[in-house]
Amino acid sequence: MLPLLPALTLGTALHLLAASGPPITRFSGHLDHAPAGDTVSVWLGPHPYKAALSASGDFALTIKDLKAPVLGSLSYARQRTMCYLTPGDQLSLKLDFADFDKTLVYSGRGAVANNYLAQSLYKFEYGPAGAVPRPQDQRQPTTTPAEARQYADAFRQQQRSFLASYARAHPLPAAFQQQQALDVDLQWGRFLLDYPAYIRYKTKAEAVLPADYFSFLSQLPLHQLDSQAEREPVLRFLSSYGNRLDVATPLSADPASAHRLYAQATADLGPGRARDFAIFELLSAQLIMGDAGAVVTAYPTFRTQNRDSTLAHSLRAILQKQAPLLPGKPAPVFSLRNASDQPVSLADFKGKVVYLDFWASWCVPCLAETPAAVELKKQFEGREVVFLYVSVDRSAADWEKSLASHPLTGANSVHLRDQDGPASTQAAYQANGIPSYWLIGRDGHIVLAHAPRPSDGPKTVAAIEAALKN
Repeated sequence: MLPLLPALTLGTALHLLAASGPPITRFSGHLDHAPAGDTVSVWLGPHPYKAALSASGDFALTIKDLKAPVLGSLSYARQRTMCYLTPGDQLSLKLDFADFDKTLVYSGRGAVANNYLAQSLYKFEYGPAGAVPRPQDQRQPTTTPAEARQYADAFRQQQRSFLASYARAHPLPAAFQQQQALDVDLQWGRFLLDYPAYIRYKTKAEAVLPADYFSFLSQLPLHQLDSQAEREPVLRFLSSYGNRLDVATPLSADPASAHRLYAQATADLGPGRARDFAIFELLSAQLIMGDAGAVVTAYPTFRTQNRDSTLAHSLRAILQKQAPLLPGKPAPVFSLRNASDQPVSLADFKGKVVYLDFWASWCVPCLAETPAAVELKKQFEGREVVFLYVSVDRSAADWEKSLASHPLTGANSVHLRDQDGPASTQAAYQANGIPSYWLIGRDGHIVLAHAPRPSDGPKTVAAIEAALKN
């Protein structure tokens, strides 16, 4: 028989066992003038910690399993800010919800790092432009690569100076300061990575880049990102990295293009998690843009090269979801009502080419396409093409007012309004963003998912002409 431990010794042993876990972290706060009806969510990695907001605007969270410092986020009622928690922090915040970012201030253990985040975000992201404007506010369709670099460099220097001066005045944790310095550099890199895509979107033409444009990547510790691949600033950078691949080795239906893509990404990022996530983001974006054929071709290479089973499962799920909307598949049928409250079905236009446009009266990019749409419809007057507009407006009055105030109607135009709900036409076409354009053939089958916009000009005309010949 084992001897019994004295009660005091046993109690001490249990206390020591309990103390071996991470210290309890507490995060509380007060939100003045916050709307009721939502929950405070603190995201630390993939899982949220949630707390109710009291009638007086208070919340409190107790986190027992935080084992290492982590950059996270706090959100409430569609407002969001970044936060940084270390095991054992006793952090409290206070803000006026009507002026969320400007009034946000922290106290307690952990406040120094979080006050830096709050001030930095307001100064460089959400507040009025500073002495050096944000690069994204300066760029124009005429901005050259050299000018884009100047904007990015000047803004990064301003951010670096602020971090250094704050650290001199306040005892920032060394690891946090290093992480923030990296995040400033990653944001700088993101702007430069996004520049070619911005020019393409604004001008409908590829940016003319110098041969060494992407040499700025050598200034970033890209091969060290694997260990931080789940942090939000790193994920954002890796999402933008796809623009580098899109310029250097554009993905196509050629199986060899996927191998070239991986070779470039491996050279830049190494063969680890950062590369796998960057490729996943690029392929996912291609699916969203409707280029499923190229992704299907690249998928075997992705399966061979990718080491992250979660990413593999996610991409496979996206492919399976979009499979019914691939070119050649029957277009989802629908019957909606026009402005005269008459039912109109997609089947009514069998034998004609349908250019389907999901839009809304409140959608600025949708209405910006109107002048180009007028010209496009003129080119196909008297031909077997129907321009079918499906509005996702909740208000019939707003829809009808927009039809009356914009040159949207015409002999070859049909206007319908979708209804809300999971069974809506918009949901059937997985048109998660608007405007969204589809080209449907005479036989009712999809010709192009996410077809070119009216403002794409000759590209759109050529797509419709090709559909008419089939």
